Amino acid sequence: MKPMESDALDCRALEEIQISAVIPVYNREKTIARAIESVLAQEYPPAEIIVIDDGSKDATREIVQKYGDKVRYVYQDNAGVAAARNRGVSEAKFGWIAFLDSDDYWLPHHLKHIVYAMHDTEEKAVLYFSDIEHNVNEKGGSYWDFCGFSISGRYEFRQDASRYALGLRRQPMMLQASVIQRQIYIEAGIPKALVTREDTFFFYRVCLFYPACAVSGIGTVMSSDDDRGGRLTVALDSKTPRYHDCTILLYKELWRYNNMMNPDQRKIIEESFVRAHLDYSRLFLKKKQFFNAMKKVLGGFKINTLVALKWIIKDLKSYVLKRL
Repeated sequence: MKPMESDALDCRALEEIQISAVIPVYNREKTIARAIESVLAQEYPPAEIIVIDDGSKDATREIVQKYGDKVRYVYQDNAGVAAARNRGVSEAKFGWIAFLDSDDYWLPHHLKHIVYAMHDTEEKAVLYFSDIEHNVNEKGGSYWDFCGFSISGRYEFRQDASRYALGLRRQPMMLQASVIQRQIYIEAGIPKALVTREDTFFFYRVCLFYPACAVSGIGTVMSSDDDRGGRLTVALDSKTPRYHDCTILLYKELWRYNNMMNPDQRKIIEESFVRAHLDYSRLFLKKKQFFNAMKKVLGGFKINTLVALKWIIKDLKSYVLKRL
């Protein structure tokens, strides 16, 4: 797919689309300037740039403040990724939010291509997202390819965007490659306790209930530069209790909205909620923590006994077949 080419559009119409760029940062003195420079280099500039410093102990503050009034710097005590993004949204003055992680950077056309799609669709979607160059050291490939996702034109608008959240092996959206309606972000909310999978939760909340639009082309580069564990977008291993705690919390929060889901959506989310408990129980079994394992199994049964039994039988069959 070729990148979206510039069209002759009504400049005044485009200028009505005002975007707040929000960059959460934590101890990224080696990459924050690159992130800011990539925002300043946008062919369609945002109306404001806000950097939320989530308690950095290095020279991040000094580097950001060198940009003067080009960038609004906000410091907060360390509270985690969700709190940092939420603070950025609360500080934003305009109706659309574009996030960028301080480790990553935008290509110059990123916002321009998304704004063209926003103009063409009359801003009817609440989420616009493009592809991302994913992992690592600038040698990665298309994130959409990794997800098994593609579109046939410059953009794809969906009134029912649930396919983006549920219909693929992996969601094709990332916050740092998205432009989001500010009010919808506030309404959807991201629980502060979600230190990982916060993207997944947010995109479930949006795509199950609101229209969204995929925009062709890579606009964001995800980097692993200076990777000392300082990324705000934390990638926790599925073998850790914290990952499983966040996964269960994700589906617990989603399940609060099950009465708004159609039957197919409800079935998928319910099965995922049950599965999250059973996956956690397997981790405890490997550690020979049998009481904790049983508690998680019972948690799955409380949600839906038949679904829990189905998954347990499936796992047992798989276990037996591996040993034949």
